[in-house]
Amino acid sequence: MSFNIEVIEEEKNQLINRTEIKFRIDHFGKGTPNRLDVKKKIAAMKNANEKFTIIRKLRTKFGSAYSMGKVYIYGDSKDLQFYEPFHIQVRNLDAEKRTEIYRLKKRKEPYKHLFQYE
Repeated sequence: MSFNIEVIEEEKNQLINRTEIKFRIDHFGKGTPNRLDVKKKIAAMKNANEKFTIIRKLRTKFGSAYSMGKVYIYGDSKDLQFYEPFHIQVRNLDAEKRTEIYRLKKRKEPYKHLFQYE
């Protein structure tokens, strides 16, 4: 899927060791792009590790041809795991890993290795 990403605001948060980016995606005539596709494209734009890139928000108003969003790019996995809630971390994974994590969590079995931050 082809879409254009425009960085509106970029800020380095030294205290948390992350870069906070607000962006706009133009996707005229198409639906809202997939979170994982947006994550890959932003990580490539910023030369960042895709595993430490978290799409925090992606919103499209009804009937509009653009989406607004917020992404956090962390410096390391410890900060990411500390500051990001579980559901946001899971939301930024592909569908197979997501279902596997929820299945293992329901059974009370270990699942943290599926995030593959290390």
